[in-house]
Amino acid sequence: MNTLKKMLMTVALALGATTAALAQPASQAAQDGFVPAGQLPPVEQLPAAPLVAAAYAFIWVAMLAYVFMLWRRLATVDRELSALRRSIEGRQ
Repeated sequence: MNTLKKMLMTVALALGATTAALAQPASQAAQDGFVPAGQLPPVEQLPAAPLVAAAYAFIWVAMLAYVFMLWRRLATVDRELSALRRSIEGRQ
C-alpha cells in the first residue's frame, strides 16, 4: 500500500513539474501594462494543449489507481468472506 502511495506521489510531482516547466515567464512588455492577447507574439502566449494533456493524464492515472485500490480491497474482502464461510461450515 505504501508503494502505491509513493508511486502516486511521484506521478503527481512529475505532472506538477511538467506543467510548471511549460508555463512561460512573463516578459517585460507584459509587465509594463495591458496588452490584448491578439497583439501578443505567438511565443508569449500560454500553450493550452500541453496543460490539457497533462490534466487528462493525471485524471486517467488517478482513476486507474482508484480502480486498482478497489480491486485489491475487493480481493481481500473476498478472501475473508471465503474464510468465514469455511469457518461457519466447519462448526455445523
